[in-house]
Amino acid sequence: MAVAERVAPAATAPPPAAVPERSPWPRRFVWVAGIAALLVVGLRFAPGFPDRFVLGVGSVFDGIDTWVIDNQRTHWLFTGLLNPLKDAIQATVDGLVTLLSRMTWVGLVTTAGALAGLVAGWRMGLLAAAGVASFGVLGVWERSLQTFALVAISVVISLAIGVPLGIWAGRRAGVDRALRPFLDAMQTIPAYSYLLPFVLFLGTGYPPALAATVVFALPPAVRLTALGVRSVPATTLEVATSFGSTSRQVLRKVQLPMATPSIMLGVNQTIMMALGMVVIAAVVAAEGLGREVLDALKLLRVGAAFNAGLAIVIMAIVLDRVTTAWSCRERERRGRATRIAGRTVSRRALVVAAVAASAIGVLVGREVIRQQEWPESLTFSVAAPVDAIVEWSQRNLGDAAEAIGAALTAGLLDPLRTLLTREPWWVIAALAALAGWKVKGPRLAVFSFVCVFLLGALGTWNLSMHTLSIVLVAVVLSLVVAIPVGILASRSDAVDRAIKPLLDAMQTMPAFVYLVPVLLLFSIGTPVPAVIASVVYALPVGIRLTNLGIRQVPATIVEAAEAYGATSTQRLRKVELPLARPSILLGVNQTIMMVLSVVIIGGMIGAGGLGFEALVALSKKRIGQGVVVGLSILLLAIVLDRITQAMGSAPRSLRGPVGLSGMGRWPKLRAIRGSVSSERTDGTNGKGEA
Repeated sequence: MAVAERVAPAATAPPPAAVPERSPWPRRFVWVAGIAALLVVGLRFAPGFPDRFVLGVGSVFDGIDTWVIDNQRTHWLFTGLLNPLKDAIQATVDGLVTLLSRMTWVGLVTTAGALAGLVAGWRMGLLAAAGVASFGVLGVWERSLQTFALVAISVVISLAIGVPLGIWAGRRAGVDRALRPFLDAMQTIPAYSYLLPFVLFLGTGYPPALAATVVFALPPAVRLTALGVRSVPATTLEVATSFGSTSRQVLRKVQLPMATPSIMLGVNQTIMMALGMVVIAAVVAAEGLGREVLDALKLLRVGAAFNAGLAIVIMAIVLDRVTTAWSCRERERRGRATRIAGRTVSRRALVVAAVAASAIGVLVGREVIRQQEWPESLTFSVAAPVDAIVEWSQRNLGDAAEAIGAALTAGLLDPLRTLLTREPWWVIAALAALAGWKVKGPRLAVFSFVCVFLLGALGTWNLSMHTLSIVLVAVVLSLVVAIPVGILASRSDAVDRAIKPLLDAMQTMPAFVYLVPVLLLFSIGTPVPAVIASVVYALPVGIRLTNLGIRQVPATIVEAAEAYGATSTQRLRKVELPLARPSILLGVNQTIMMVLSVVIIGGMIGAGGLGFEALVALSKKRIGQGVVVGLSILLLAIVLDRITQAMGSAPRSLRGPVGLSGMGRWPKLRAIRGSVSSERTDGTNGKGEA
């Protein structure tokens, strides 16, 4: 009884007082004021990076280049390995281009339609046939065959390496941990930088283009294959093992079939990345559509560049749609019947029909029409209409475009570049270290400081700051547009459906193509076209990840917020945006990396910075200069990537203003969480009511 008397008062004790909410703005103001003070103090010291700390790495690679030139015909590394490899790549690509040409245009159109129809359905067959025919209609038949041949060979090699590695990584956690740093680095490096080391040992043309494309396109094949294999439920594997299946049987009969959707997604992504890289490879004299665009851009022939760019877009859309439909379509077993136009047709009959249609198309092209190339009478180039549009645009919209460009340059680009180049290197390095410390801790802080220091030690400080200023401006403009549009799409299914086809098309096009339309209005030789192209290229990922993050907020939490009387604006600001922060920050990370890739490519149209320096190094075969610039691009990309990745992963610990753990920032959100939690655990609504 005494025990009961002692316990009873505790049971009726009043609940603890709520922790008062503290505004985060004073602390933020202190941080901003401190950073501003650091920048002001830094202006009083010597700007830039001191010459005495420059390492002179370029001379080392110039020496390697000289050694390569002197020994490429005598040393065993070249005579026994690299030269035969280079000759084999050249012969393989030339052989495939010759084979495709000899199939004739009729045979290729028929074969493309039959193959796509067999694996992805008749609609995709019609799309593939129309897409191949469009290459001839646009007058770029031979260039398109060269691009497709290089993409096909690169994809086959990438998948031959990537899928087995992915299976190995998916079945062995140690292999996955060992491969992860290399895959991270491969996906961080902008596409442009892959060409530099291969030019040193493989020269120019198809060999360095194919080698760089294989390396660039490999990570998606490895990662998505490993993801698919790891995603097979453990219970399924236990059941298969309990039936006496060996390790190989489990892989062949269980893991690979269940991982097929993920593997096919990897095939799709490998193809798209290979196409984007092959187009950029035109800067090392690789033939194809990219070479057509590059040559036209050099001569400021926007119409011709747009004509070839349109062919690239069509090829990308066809490859993307066919492989996506193939991965999503139910793969029927061999011999199983298929219903077509109300009739039952076996799978074997479809294969025979596709092979027969291809053979008939080739025979008709070679023996009846007797013409391999697309007939010139059936061509129509959009170059002349586009040139007319360019002239009209420059005449009627040139003043407005010039005003926008001048405002962008004078208001954002020039002031930011001046600030970054006038600050001493240790201020920029300290800010990078401070950002790393804030989001991850001392290890990332030290890493960021060292990377920024190495930008100066490589002798590219001013070039790097120039590129960084362009990237920062383009990222801010992209996010200013992407996040509001993503929020709007998340709150309206109609808006989401309306912009989805546009976002699909924007994500399908290679980055190289975005440089062409901006030249309609903005003059070459300034960073403005690169900024505009970067913004357009990076918009889809920012919009989609913002949309996805808000849509993934649990419906129970949203309903609880509404039950507490939150308005639509309050619900967005206090609940949805905080909980969607990881996805939004992932969008920021991807936006930065995509902007950086286009800014580097923007060197082709005179954007300056590291991209232009890399183009000069490649065109004049200054290997030392090119490798130094490539290393600088890599360091800049790694710093931006690691810091923004850490920002996106920080909320996993439920810390900070988006947390649900009682940090004194979002009391209403904590109350919502408590209400939902109690409803889940005891079956009540959080107030003791059933």
